[in-house]
Amino acid sequence: MKIKVFSEDLTVGMYISELDHPWIESPFLFQGFQLKEQEEIKQVQSTCKYVYVDTEKTPHQINNKLKVIAAATQKPVQKKKRKPTKIDFTDTVTLKKANFDKSSFTERLINARKSRDKTRSYIDDMLAEAKMGKITDTHKAKELVAELASNIVENLDASMWLTQLKSRDEYTAIHSLNVCVLSLTFGRSLGLKGDELNELGLGALLHDIGKMQVPLEILNKPGKLTTEEFEIMKSHPQKGYEMLLSDSTLSSEVLSIVKSHHERLSGKGYPDNLSESNISYYTKIVSITDVYDAITSDRVYHDGMTPHEALKRLYEWMPDNFDTQLMQSFIRTIGIYPVGSVVELKTGHIGLVVKLTDTHRLKPVVMLIMNRNKEHYPRRKLVNLASSIWDKRDDKPEIKRIVDAKEFNIDVKKIINEESLT
Repeated sequence: MKIKVFSEDLTVGMYISELDHPWIESPFLFQGFQLKEQEEIKQVQSTCKYVYVDTEKTPHQINNKLKVIAAATQKPVQKKKRKPTKIDFTDTVTLKKANFDKSSFTERLINARKSRDKTRSYIDDMLAEAKMGKITDTHKAKELVAELASNIVENLDASMWLTQLKSRDEYTAIHSLNVCVLSLTFGRSLGLKGDELNELGLGALLHDIGKMQVPLEILNKPGKLTTEEFEIMKSHPQKGYEMLLSDSTLSSEVLSIVKSHHERLSGKGYPDNLSESNISYYTKIVSITDVYDAITSDRVYHDGMTPHEALKRLYEWMPDNFDTQLMQSFIRTIGIYPVGSVVELKTGHIGLVVKLTDTHRLKPVVMLIMNRNKEHYPRRKLVNLASSIWDKRDDKPEIKRIVDAKEFNIDVKKIINEESLT
């Protein structure tokens, strides 16, 4: 049974099954979820006038309150009166008041950029050698992965932000780097450490090396592949595995990632149609990060999705393709407002999410890009949406929605380059 409940009457424990508007237009990743904390209730209240609560999925003790709500006379829908927005970040927010040190963030960003660029240079050489059929220097790869893993521990958000440095024309190289960074970040959140992270990261870095044995006219074809072309494309995991098989320093786990990252739980993946029980744990991790980066990237044949939309799609595809627990963990790792997302605040300002916090998942640190009139700031500044400075204000700078950068003609890559290069 579903009961209509006005947002102000929501309590922790209620299971929301429907919103008062389409899910796709909301910031929520799951179509149906249980309220577990006040932060989530506030998010629902900021986006919905009312919702529908499923009594069968709501704890029994809370259903008593739902019965009272159902029996009561329905309240007329009234628009809340809002005070005019008065926030002007130009003169009311300072780095000290926002409780966030931009100079420290910039320093971490520059350090992360140096490590990333060093690895990117190696990947370019590795792929060039692979194209000629040469065995890559995996010893150097191991050193760089260890450096990336260490850097992610120290500069997690900066490393994640840099994964937005994507190029349609350099997809394979950047994709290999991003999947490595994403896998290391995800693995760390799962509790992997030391050699475990290094193994996972190395497999992720090398996972697409076999694509260098696929003809460029197929690899970069702007249109849909023919059946024959797709079969050739599907050969890249096996080709990569065979290229690396003679390297005795690579573990079976690394080789498994390279060969099996396109296997799926349904048994309909390739090249071996493996069942769920035959796909390794690390491979299941990389299969998620691989698809996430692929669908958020601009390719020769399609434009990338926003990080938020990509997480929704992955969740929809999960039953036949990805491990449920891992997928849910990945979504928690990336967050409701993933680092790199372009967001519009309720004040009208446009910003980039640059840092997440464990205690305030819905209130990240945002780099302001445009003022409320959609004019670019000459000097960007960081605003901590979770700062206590906003507690007693009616005009809090909360996130209204995630937007596509193209909607406001924002070049995210250009902004990241300007902030991370010295």
